[in-house]
Amino acid sequence: MSREVHALNAAWGWTGVTFAEVVAHSLMGHALVTDADGAYHYLDPDLGALTRLGDEAAAKAHMALEETGAIWRADALVDAAAARLGPPAPGEVYSLTLPAMLAGDYAHENLIRIDFVKLIYLTGDLARQTQDLPEGAQVQLKVID
Repeated sequence: MSREVHALNAAWGWTGVTFAEVVAHSLMGHALVTDADGAYHYLDPDLGALTRLGDEAAAKAHMALEETGAIWRADALVDAAAARLGPPAPGEVYSLTLPAMLAGDYAHENLIRIDFVKLIYLTGDLARQTQDLPEGAQVQLKVID
């Protein structure tokens, strides 16, 4: 089992999905994954959302949508991150700092390079803890080592 799949099962297993493979991931950490039954899912780390797409044809149709492609590529964010931070190292993606992730603040100075596996753990735990909060709810972060 890959590090990515292990992280998905550990951090996103609360969704009831048993992950089998990371088919692809974007430079901003979005991922197309499959589960143990062969169904495809779209993982959006920015929204803390896992969307079941269905079979391979449904996944291809979803990925072919103009909106999905724009989110997947995130050209302006990737260009800004690359200019400020340099290219991601192998296994890294671009993402937002944690406060910016919670606030939805996509300002260029809030972009970071992060290990893809760490992003999976971070966003899965964050999504689990905030899944039932209403839009705009105030949260308090506590860092525990």
